[in-house]
Amino acid sequence: MLSKDEVIGFLNENFINTWVPNCELGRIPGLQEPIAKRREREGKHFDTSHPLAQTIIKGWKTGSKKGSPVDCLIISPAFELLGKQMVHNLSDDSERRGLWRHEYYLEFLKEALEGKQPGLGNIVLTPEQSSQSVLDLFRTPTVGFQDWTVVTIDATAFENGGTFIIDFEIGREEGEVGFYLFDGDIELSTTEETPKDMLTWTWGEPGDTRQIIHRFDRGQFFKLGATGHWRRDEACINAFRAKISVVTDQQAESLDEAHLGSDKDTSGVVLDRARPSQEILDVFRAPGTGYQDYTVVNIDAMAFENGGTLVIDIQVGNGDTSGSFALFKNDTEPPTEGHPTEAISSVSGIGPDEAGKIKTRFVQGKVFKFGATGDWYSEKGRTNAFHAKISVEEN
Repeated sequence: MLSKDEVIGFLNENFINTWVPNCELGRIPGLQEPIAKRREREGKHFDTSHPLAQTIIKGWKTGSKKGSPVDCLIISPAFELLGKQMVHNLSDDSERRGLWRHEYYLEFLKEALEGKQPGLGNIVLTPEQSSQSVLDLFRTPTVGFQDWTVVTIDATAFENGGTFIIDFEIGREEGEVGFYLFDGDIELSTTEETPKDMLTWTWGEPGDTRQIIHRFDRGQFFKLGATGHWRRDEACINAFRAKISVVTDQQAESLDEAHLGSDKDTSGVVLDRARPSQEILDVFRAPGTGYQDYTVVNIDAMAFENGGTLVIDIQVGNGDTSGSFALFKNDTEPPTEGHPTEAISSVSGIGPDEAGKIKTRFVQGKVFKFGATGDWYSEKGRTNAFHAKISVEEN
């Protein structure tokens, strides 16, 4: 058995060890404003655009669970993220591999140096948790190139393989998208018009739903790449949501492999008693300090003559900015600067991969405006995706 001193010796010989508090890079939404005021008061600036800071932020967004107090990140001299281990999972992960915690941690360090990318699956699928969802953005690239949004899928727990079912929803903004599934060790080219070595693929337009089904015969890593269709005059950004599942061979036998069509209405949301709930998928942008840049969705609840309660469940994507959301009367224009003082209800500071809710009661049928915008602590123009489930509960 290896001693703890041997593990420490290996760490000291191969790594420089440092600590970065979560709050300093804005990971804790409730501390963003106090820290910004402290820096302004002390005349200090923290450059979150530095490659090291960006790699740490990327590490948070790769497979983290909300509330994880410490993430061990392995970063190369070129600021490449090589591996990740969440402290919350250390005991369970080491027990699953039959190792003492310090032995398992040494294996984690070695695998990172060997390029095996331990812990870097954006999602980790197991027989106990065989389905997860990803909410993110894709971009249209320069003509002839690709601009990839990559989701790494850890399916190593399925030793005897299984069948992927990946259900996609595409947002309401401009821009077609291609979804491509690759083996985990494939390097995705940015210079080829047609991706090579893909396992399977599909593409869709704004508002579409699509599906990929793929059988694999052993547990391994995969890469899911999303890239905008480049035959466009102007670059654009759109949102997508992917529900990624693994099913057994027996379950897969009953699947229809035909691609799903679209039944989305991208013009707005109309709710009635036959359909009291709808979902939207869209993009918001950081407006710059003191301003607002709302993505607006019209909500028609006129069918509920006697009123009800409007409930909006919000999920923010994996992008680079937190979101603020507000509900307005139909005859109110969302502001372009300052606070949304005329909002009926609002919620702010919902960070990447976090959720929020707006809930308001109305006494007769109404039309509302729902607005989504980035926060004031992000660089102007930064974008993120959001998904909103909009429902009416009758009185």
